[in-house]
Amino acid sequence: MTVRRRSIGDRDQRASAFSAALMRLCDSVGALGAAIVDSAGETVDYAGSLDPFDIKVAAAEWQLIFALLRASRVPSLVATELVRVRAAKKSFVLHGLSAEYTLVVQLVRRSFAISHRAIAEAIREVSLEAALPLPRAFVGQKEQWVRVDVRCEDQAQRRPSAIWMHGSWLAVEVLGRFTRELGSHEIGYRARLTSGAELTLIRERLGRWYTDGPVSG
Repeated sequence: MTVRRRSIGDRDQRASAFSAALMRLCDSVGALGAAIVDSAGETVDYAGSLDPFDIKVAAAEWQLIFALLRASRVPSLVATELVRVRAAKKSFVLHGLSAEYTLVVQLVRRSFAISHRAIAEAIREVSLEAALPLPRAFVGQKEQWVRVDVRCEDQAQRRPSAIWMHGSWLAVEVLGRFTRELGSHEIGYRARLTSGAELTLIRERLGRWYTDGPVSG
C-alpha cells in the first residue's frame, strides 16, 4: 500500500513549535505518523502522512493505555516509559514525555524497530521546547545524537567527506571506522573537522546520518 504524502495544507490545526521535530522524526524512521498527546487525550501536535483524524484517534487511545500503566499498583508498570506494539496491520511506539504527555509514533505494519537516535533527538527537542523534564532514560546520557547531512565522495563505500553545518559544507577527515554499538546495516566513522574537533558519524539503515560531536565548525 502506498501512503500519499500530505502537505502542511492538509493539516486541520495550526502547526506548533513541535511540528518540525515530529516531521523530522517521521522522515528519519519512515514512520506513518507521530503525535504528542496530553493526559486528557487531546493531540498537542502531529506530523506524518496519515489523515489527521486517524493519528489523533490513535494517540488518544494509546494515551489511555499509558494512563492505565501509570495508575497500576505494580511499581514496574508505573515506571513504564517505553511501549512497543508490533501487529499485522499497525505498529506503534509509545514514549512517555512526562506524567502529562506521551509521544505516539505509528510505524508501518509488522514493524518493531525504531532508531533510538532519532527518537532521542525528538524527545530532547520537544522536552526543551515545552520546558518538560527529560524522561529518566535520557538523563545523564553522554551521547546526544543529532541528525546531520553528510556528503560522501565515494557513494559506494559511503565514506564521508563533508558535513553540513550552519549553511555550509565543512570538510571532514576520516580517522577510522567506528564499530561500537552499531545496529544491523549501520556503518560508523570517527572523523575530524578542520578546526580539530573530533566526532562520530553513524549512517543508519535508512540512509540517515547522525553525529554525537559538536554542531559547529
